This record gives sequence, structure tokens and C-alpha cells, in this order.
Amino acid sequence: MISDEDKNRVRAATDLVDLVQETVPLKPRGQDLWGCCPFHGEKTPSFHVIPATQVWHCFGCGKGGDCFTYVMERENLSFPEAIRYLADRAGIEIHDSYDGGNRGTKRTRLMDVCDETAAFYHTQLMRGHDGRAREYFASRGMGAEVCRRYRLGFAPGHEALVRHLGEAGFTAQEMIDANVAVKRGRGLADRFFDRVMFPIFDERGRCIAFGGRVMGDGQPKYLNTAETAIFHKKRNLYGFNWAKQHIVSDARAVVVEGYTDAIACYEAGIGNVVATLGTALTEQHVKTLTRFSKQIIYLFDGDAAGQKAAERAIQFIEQSSVDLRCVVLPDNMDPMEFLTARGGDALRALLDDAEPLMDFVFGKLAERSDVSTPAGRTKALDEACRLIYPLRASYLIDSYYMQIADRLRLDVDTVRSAAQEVFRAVRSEESTARRREQARESSGAASAWDRTTASSAGGARGSSGASGALPAVRDGGEDVDVPYDYVPLDAYKGVAPAGPEDAHGYPASGFQGGVDASAPAAPAVVLTDLERRALAGERELLTLLTSSPDVFRPFADRITEIDWVDPRHEAIAWAVLATPEGTSPADVMNAVLAVCPEAPQLVSSGLISSTSSHSTETNIEFLIDTLELYTVQRRLREAQAQLRQGRGLSHEERRELTIKATRYAARQRELHKAVGGIADPFRTE
Repeated sequence: MISDEDKNRVRAATDLVDLVQETVPLKPRGQDLWGCCPFHGEKTPSFHVIPATQVWHCFGCGKGGDCFTYVMERENLSFPEAIRYLADRAGIEIHDSYDGGNRGTKRTRLMDVCDETAAFYHTQLMRGHDGRAREYFASRGMGAEVCRRYRLGFAPGHEALVRHLGEAGFTAQEMIDANVAVKRGRGLADRFFDRVMFPIFDERGRCIAFGGRVMGDGQPKYLNTAETAIFHKKRNLYGFNWAKQHIVSDARAVVVEGYTDAIACYEAGIGNVVATLGTALTEQHVKTLTRFSKQIIYLFDGDAAGQKAAERAIQFIEQSSVDLRCVVLPDNMDPMEFLTARGGDALRALLDDAEPLMDFVFGKLAERSDVSTPAGRTKALDEACRLIYPLRASYLIDSYYMQIADRLRLDVDTVRSAAQEVFRAVRSEESTARRREQARESSGAASAWDRTTASSAGGARGSSGASGALPAVRDGGEDVDVPYDYVPLDAYKGVAPAGPEDAHGYPASGFQGGVDASAPAAPAVVLTDLERRALAGERELLTLLTSSPDVFRPFADRITEIDWVDPRHEAIAWAVLATPEGTSPADVMNAVLAVCPEAPQLVSSGLISSTSSHSTETNIEFLIDTLELYTVQRRLREAQAQLRQGRGLSHEERRELTIKATRYAARQRELHKAVGGIADPFRTE
């Protein structure tokens, strides 16, 4: 418990006006001070402070109170935490038990160690005989003024710091607890050696830790203070002490991944920037930043690691109603390189156009995989579902399914079904990982049990319908038919070589795309309903064009209007057309086999020639009209999806998409009419 005496001492030592003005500009009006409320958005000041009574009130949101309630609101703290926060701010030691031990003396001593260490390192940089650190900072565009402004330093090593701190009256244990020294034999050694140093401050500007960088090619490139009683890398942020006020005034926080990147932003006049400390953005970071702004922009390096960091940040997208956005810099540049090359105004323009994180991540998934093919779409779908796994309980999950469906050109129901399979696989993997970790902890080392569970985890992943694995083609040694809409993954890397799996046919269950109930489980490759229908139609067309190639030739220009589901089918069609007129069907098949060894299975499953009463010419025209109809419908869906998700589309781009969609819709009506004018060619009566 905190005594009333301590509460009163803290209250008396806190000037509410100074406290509020840390984040809110106040202007006098009569005897009171007025400003815009930090707790809700407003343009006309309705927040006022009464200096005489040390209380505050906002007439807009109705909140008010004293210094404690103000800190509770601003910092999202409990009442005891607010007292401790203000006690630290005022340098008052309160007599209470916190985190299992007496608070104040040890923390203060550790901060004193860090402060003295920062002063020592800074002196070594500015006045030391070794000029390499000064040359390094100068080469990075950081002159003497910048080094002084951010208290940059140099760690010479050779126990120079340990001797200095000992002479200043600090004990060996205090140096170890602050992690500026480590035990070596019976003595102590400096933790940081031959590195340029970046002191890390808490939000009140007190030094609590350090980051050191090698000046050459040594490893590790960066070395941070380990976890201590006053420093937690998952909670603290570099530069937060300088950026806090700018974050409030700009109504957004920008997160970068390095000390020099943050400093470069400050020097370019972009003050609302903080840097993570050797870790990705964490839940604690998000909570800290959203106390001051509901918009966080993650400024990533333009490399693959930066994009992976963006994907990891998705799990925070719904926390504290945060508007999480991101900017990935072009040409693999980091923020410092970008600012040096293009300047602060160019970076501000990118920040103003920051993309919602979810849109960016889903867009990158679509770019990494060729979503125009079922195989690429399957891979992207599995990755997308794994990304939204942390959000699986969200009431917005259906909207995420819709975004994925639009990006990957899938039906929402297909995405929803695949997501459940992936979620089950991820849960299985997590459970396996937990058991493996428990076994490792109990045994002290990896065991045969680990290898067994790792193998079972791989099996769990392989069993997922959305995992991208190929379906089994043998059952107890007997061959089984694969569904007609199964397309081997290898088919999309060029023409698939002949092999055991390709020896199976692809039996179509009628042109309308029905699947035999006795067929195996759902295929790994994800197809939409339109693609399933188109795939069956393509097989029917292949049967006709190989058996009657000359009848097909007048329609040659029409096949360019078709987006083929299976590229092998298109290769077969062009191989047929490449033969001279009058070529016999047997010779046509020889030409087809040269480009697609699986052709006998692919061109033999059509039923239309034996079930239709129409002429071959009529049936070919019907199939081409139908396949073009499916193509137009897929293109129309894609254009509509782009319009739905196109927040960043320019007026001209939106206009062009709308014109395309209108043309597709008109062509769709024409083809519906053409197809509807022919009696069902599959009727047997």
C-alpha cells in the first residue's frame, strides 16, 4: 500500500500545468489555461487547467480531475501506477512494495550507473585519442552537434569503463545489474568493446540502457543491453523521450528499426519517430504508443526482412483501436539512405500516403505468388490464412476473408473453408511445439521424442487441404482416381514431365462440373466454381479439336480470348492449330504428344461428341462461347474486387477499371445470349 503521506508528497511536488504541457500546448484565457483535449479529437479548445486548484476538465468529453487522474488517462495506468509514475518524475522515493521488492533505491542506483556510463562514453567519443568513432559518425552524416544532441559515444573496452565507474563509487554488482559490465574470472570486464554507442533513454529522458554498433565487419553487428530491472526491450523504444510530444501534435507515431534511422528522421524535421530495440514491434510497444496516438506507421526497410516484419505486425491490428499502417521504402533503402538521397519532404509524402497494414500484406502475398494460376493461388491462400490466424476470433474475420478472396480471385466460401483447415493445422503445430519444448525442458536436451513429434507435426501440416501438398494418389497400393478438377502443381512450372502421378486420367463428371462422390478428399489446388466449370469445358474442347482438327481451325482466333485454367490445355490447342490443314487425327496426336506427354489422358475424357445431337461445328462454337463466358465472368469479378479494395486508386485508374467492368458486363450479356440460343448439347434424348 502507498501511504497518504506519500500520495500528498507526490501531489505537492507535481505542477499540473507543467505535466499537461509535456504533451498539450496551453494558452491563457482569464485565470485558466486552455488547449485541445488530448483524450479526444477536437479543433476548438475545450480542455482547461485551473492552476490555482491544480485540477483540469474537458467540456468536450466530460473528463476531469487532478494530476493523478490526468496521468491515469494519458498513460493508461492504474491509480497506484500513476502515483509511482509521478513519484519517479519528481524524484521522490515512496515506501511501498512493488514487484516483490523495495522500490526506488536500486532502480535509482542503476539509472545513475547508466547515466555515468553514458557520460563516460560521450567523453571518449568527443575527446578520446582514438578518432575512429568520430570518423565513423562523420561518414554517416553525424557531426559534432548531432553527437552532442543525442549523447552518442564510444566504448574503448579494456576495462576502462569498469575502472571509471569504480572510481565514481559504484559497486561491481551495480555495474553487473545495469549490464554495463560482466564477470570475467575473478574480476570484471566492460560489456561493450570497440563500438560506437547509442544511449537509450526512458520517456522521461533518463538513461536506462545502451546499443552498441561495430564500426567494421565484426559480429554481432549490434549489441544491446540485456534485460535489466530498468530496461525491457519489448517495452522500451529508442527516442520516445524526444518523440512523445511530436507524436501527440502530429496525431501519429512512426516506428523505424534502427537508432541511426531515428536520428536521421529527427534531423530531417520528422520528430514523431521511435525505433525498436533489436526486436519486432511488440504488444507493449503498441500499448505505449496508442496512449498518445491511435495511428502507428511502421516504416520498414525495403528488403524482405522489412516485409516480414510487416506481416508479424498484423497480430496487433485490432489492439486498442489502433490504425496500423506501413510504408516500405523503395530500392531496398533504409530510412537514413532514403533521407540522404531524397530528403525529408519525400519521406513525409510517403508517410502521408501510408497504406493500411492489412492491404499491404495481402498485396505482397499476391505479388509473391502467381495468383492467376491455381497452384500460386493455393500457396498465397495458405500464407494469408496463417497470417490472420492470430485474428481468428475477431468479429471482423469475415471482412478479412473477403479481402483475401478479392486479392486471390476466390469465392469467400472457399477462403472461409480453407482458413478453418489452416487454423486446425496451425493449432496442431503449436501444440506439437509446446510438447517438444516441455520435453526439452524436462530432459535438458533434444531427444528421440522430439524427432518423433517433429515428424508428426510435418504430417499434420501435410494433411491440411490448404497446405499446398499434393493429394495422395495411391491407397493401400491401389491406384485411385483423382478429381477432375485436380491440376498438378508441376503443370504451372511449364509442361509437367511424365511420371507416376501423371499416369492417372482426369475424368470429368459431365460438363457442369459435378464431382463423383467416391472421389478422394478435396484437392490441394484451390479452384473457384467458375474455374472448375471452365476446366471441364476445356477437356470437352480438347476431345473435339483433336478428333476433328479441321473443323476447329475456323475458330482459331477465338482461343486468344480464353484464359485457360490449365496451361497444358492451351499448349495442346496451339499444337493442333500448328499442324497443316488436312492432317489426320493420328498425326495431330503425335504433334500434341511432343508438347504434352499427358495428352492421351487429357483429351479422352470428353462426352459431348457421343451425347450431343448437334454438329461438331456447333458443339465447338458452343464450348468456345462458354469458355469465353467463364473468362469474362472471372475478369469482371477481378475488376469489381479491385474497385472494392482500391483505396489508393487514382481517379483515372478507377475510371479505367469501371470502363473495363462495364465492357465485361456487356460482353457477358452477349455470350449468355449466344450460349442460351443453343439447346443443351449434353442431352441424350
